[in-house]
Amino acid sequence: MAGDENKRRLRPMYGRAFASSLSNSMVSPFIYVYAARIGASPSEIGWMHSFNNLFVSSLQVPWGRLSDMLGRRVSIIVVTSIAASLIWIPMALTAEPKIFLILVAVYFFLSSAAVPAWNALLRETTQPSSRSLVVSNMNIASLLGSLVATAFSGWLIDYSGGSLLAPSVIAVSVSLPGSLILLRIKENRIRETSFKSIMSAFRMSDIPGLINESSDFKLFLKMSALQGFFMSYAWPLFTITTATILNLSMTQVGAISVIQTIATLIAQPFMGRLATLKGKKRLMVIYYVSLTAVPLVYCFAQSFLHLAILSVYLGVMLAAGNATILPYILDIIPEDRVGELTSIYNMITGISHFMGSAVGGNMDELMSLYFGRQVSLQIGYLISSAGRLASGFFFLRINEKSSTRKVEKAA
Repeated sequence: MAGDENKRRLRPMYGRAFASSLSNSMVSPFIYVYAARIGASPSEIGWMHSFNNLFVSSLQVPWGRLSDMLGRRVSIIVVTSIAASLIWIPMALTAEPKIFLILVAVYFFLSSAAVPAWNALLRETTQPSSRSLVVSNMNIASLLGSLVATAFSGWLIDYSGGSLLAPSVIAVSVSLPGSLILLRIKENRIRETSFKSIMSAFRMSDIPGLINESSDFKLFLKMSALQGFFMSYAWPLFTITTATILNLSMTQVGAISVIQTIATLIAQPFMGRLATLKGKKRLMVIYYVSLTAVPLVYCFAQSFLHLAILSVYLGVMLAAGNATILPYILDIIPEDRVGELTSIYNMITGISHFMGSAVGGNMDELMSLYFGRQVSLQIGYLISSAGRLASGFFFLRINEKSSTRKVEKAA
């Protein structure tokens, strides 16, 4: 009976994953390139990456705690997702970089509330033996939505003279029904909570103690923070190479995303079963180490073709990450603390991404004054690659929970 109930709950979740990704991918793949086109400097792009990660991650803890206290996953997801989608319209109507960056931050601030609630809903609806498959299937639904959006949104932006307005209107129109579909999931009545307990959700002093409760979670958190710094170090550099060095059109930017999405879609079922049959640890190490190649290709890329080929490779590797990282986290944390602990994970890695993007963007702007734009980018890419390689191998130290290798049919 529980299995049938979980299958019924999963169906609207797949629908939400598809619609949410379609809505988000109408605009989000282009916001950093758009910022560069309207005059944002390398350091501003770096800070844009940084503050977006910081705003999203720093609020994940209170959002996750509120989700666990109230037990109302669906309500939180629906309300905050709709509110966040409405920000796309004013974003599309401004051509002032600083205002644009603030609006992007507000969007991520609102959308951050849904992340821990969604993770908790996933945990409640899946079993450990089939979790990698279900998460992989959920990613496939999300990737299909992204594919539909990016297949024509880049062309639509170019056709509109570089304006984000048309795709933003479509994004809002899709987000509304895509969020409301989750109301088909019946939740228990709201738990009794006092004002004092709600305010305690915003307490941060107990976070170190919560992290130390699980040695596996603590170790994985340290590895992820280190790896996240070197991964995000190159993010503002990617934008500079794409928008300034190679001067790609929005259609080409969208095509890169489409190619990557198709590669991930093809590889995702295989990676999900591989993680279930062979374990998550080895596949996770392969994923993190494989990211070393990405900044190296950007370092020497001369045309759109080089980045298109890279997108095929990256799409396959991202499927491995999708099948291992979140399922591993859900395996090693208690069921009644999923919202809280996954939000702590997102907070710590988000702070790491904040620092990496800020250092990467500002160091590139500083070094370009002495070495020129091309050499400064190459130095930054080599730093990111070396850090990704070293930190990727550190994941060999994590402990994988023993679980059955029986593969259950995922809904």
